[in-house]
Amino acid sequence: ALTATVPGAILQQVHDWPEEWGRQRSGFEKRIGSLYGQFVVGILIEDGVKAVHHEDTRYRRLGQGSFFKRTAHAITGTGTARKPDGSRTAALSMPANAYGSWAIATLWSPHEFRNAESIFGWGSAAVGVSAGTSLLKEFWPDLRDIFHKRK
Repeated sequence: ALTATVPGAILQQVHDWPEEWGRQRSGFEKRIGSLYGQFVVGILIEDGVKAVHHEDTRYRRLGQGSFFKRTAHAITGTGTARKPDGSRTAALSMPANAYGSWAIATLWSPHEFRNAESIFGWGSAAVGVSAGTSLLKEFWPDLRDIFHKRK
């Protein structure tokens, strides 16, 4: 939870976003609280959907093949999940978390963010972060090995 909230709160504080919360300590506390609340709500939504839909969304690294094959695997793995029988299905839990947590977070956000455009925009950004995380999981071990060998 800390790694999911503190860096974002620091970035928001530096950019004074949302500016209604100010640059003081109380503004930073609101940012931390907002992101933490959104994180908790998102996990509750995601875990609930996973349980009902029987999804296993853990990323499994391909680790071999061409760059394009591995990139496709990472992106496909972001939007799909394994079912108990081994088949794949749409990962409903990921967009439920991304859009649902932001929709709920608008309840304590400044009024200007309480609209469908904001929910869609920030939810879509969260989906993009999920895809980026999958790409990082796929390629980071290879990049780490390249840099480690040079020492």
